[in-house]
Amino acid sequence: MEIDKRSQQPLYAQLMKEIKELIQKGEYEAGDQIPTEIELSEKYQVSRITVRRTIEELCTQGILVKRQGKGTFVEAPKIYRKVEKDNNMSFSESCRANGRKPASHVIACNFVEAEERQNEFLKLTDDKRLYHIERVLSADDLPIIYEQIYIPAIRVPDLQVEKLENGSLFQLLAEDYQVTEFAKGRSTIEVRTASKPIADYLKMNVGEPVMILKSYMNDEEEKPLYISYEIIVGSRYRISI
Repeated sequence: MEIDKRSQQPLYAQLMKEIKELIQKGEYEAGDQIPTEIELSEKYQVSRITVRRTIEELCTQGILVKRQGKGTFVEAPKIYRKVEKDNNMSFSESCRANGRKPASHVIACNFVEAEERQNEFLKLTDDKRLYHIERVLSADDLPIIYEQIYIPAIRVPDLQVEKLENGSLFQLLAEDYQVTEFAKGRSTIEVRTASKPIADYLKMNVGEPVMILKSYMNDEEEKPLYISYEIIVGSRYRISI
């Protein structure tokens, strides 16, 4: 396609339409790097200012994403997940519902003593040890969430954390501990920017926006079960609370 410089439609808007159509046709797929500003400028015979505005607009729309020092890439479609009180979806379920392949990688697992703010919810008395599990959740090999889970050792004796490597926490609890229903106690969500360690885990730029979802989960009897902190790449995820 040639950019029509006589058209009343702005040049950047024409170029946006062209790039969107190429993505829809599959010429640029999710994760693909698009040509550089110079290459696009030369190919379509427009200024680099026009190209830069086009890319910025497409990044704002979540269609492209800039990765510092690497270039501009086609962003994968957002995963939609429900974490509503009466309709809570696991990450694995939400991936499959969106036609994506879930995966998880356990970074670390160790014992910690419950802090006062954690024990306010968990209501532990004698054994206040918690399993602290850190992992990264991915969809089609693209990191989406850095997660920390705090679950009382007394609720999951002899936890086989290796089952969480490419596995589901919901499934592990159901199969090993017969916890088959979950009721969300409460959740909070806020927006921050990615620190260097988080950006490295999630393959994003330092300073990009992330959502922080804190969930306080109960079992089917409304007893406190665990607390999770999910740091989510905002451009790759959509949540219904």
